[in-house]
Amino acid sequence: MDIDTFLEQPGSGSSEDDQGSSLLRVQASSALQRWLRDHQEVAGEIKETIRAHIHLQEVERRTQRAEQAQQSAELQCGTLLTKQDPAGHRVLGFALGAAIVGLLTVLDAIPLNWAAQAFGLDADSTWLVTFLLLAASVGAMLGLEVTRERARGLLTGVLTVGYVALAGLRTEFLITVNGESLLVALLQSAMLTGISAALVLCGSAVMGRTRSLRLSRARAAVRGSGHAVADARAVQSLAEERLQRHIGGLRGILLPWAINSPAPAGVDRAAWAAALELAVRQLFPAS
Repeated sequence: MDIDTFLEQPGSGSSEDDQGSSLLRVQASSALQRWLRDHQEVAGEIKETIRAHIHLQEVERRTQRAEQAQQSAELQCGTLLTKQDPAGHRVLGFALGAAIVGLLTVLDAIPLNWAAQAFGLDADSTWLVTFLLLAASVGAMLGLEVTRERARGLLTGVLTVGYVALAGLRTEFLITVNGESLLVALLQSAMLTGISAALVLCGSAVMGRTRSLRLSRARAAVRGSGHAVADARAVQSLAEERLQRHIGGLRGILLPWAINSPAPAGVDRAAWAAALELAVRQLFPAS
């Protein structure tokens, strides 16, 4: 945008157009443009105002794109929330939930390894059984979280039978190998089995409060787009303030001249001053 194009910008206020006739507006605009071209000291300020105006338009487009991205992210997140978490129970992010489940699984390896020793295998085979039991525990966590009520009851029964069997094997191992009494062996086996079952239940509860990876990413996108919108609006506010400063400087130069310039023949002084002021305002329709 050059100075001539800037000077030819049309006004935007229909109420202001009623202040004078069409001929008077043309005369006032022509007089103002001649004065601007004849006074080079104003040209620099006009160029800076043009730059500020173009910069503001670019920033406004950037803000609009950021707002559109935010709306799209919010729509996608809302759709996923409706499908996956309508009650709003999933309060843990995917990464945090996965980390907690991983920690519970690692802790569960200790009592499961002790239970695997009851099979009387060598060290490598015992750890293999431990890993198999860990995989079964993770599957139980997931199964308790995703199954319906009837299937969950059946799964709970299967798990109960499995834990009772492990407790029995551990009890027999303690009595046979370590020579523990039946009561001590039962207490130790029950404690280990209860710890393992409690870890599985905790893991299932954590899974039930953990968002899916897709939902977590959608929520992160909403937060990121919100920050982008806030940053864009802050930059836009600064650009608007800069433009207003330049416009204020130009008006400080133009308005005194407009008030003191001679009126055309047959034109009332007040009407001419109003027409000139309107011509000045038409240079800055957004101000």
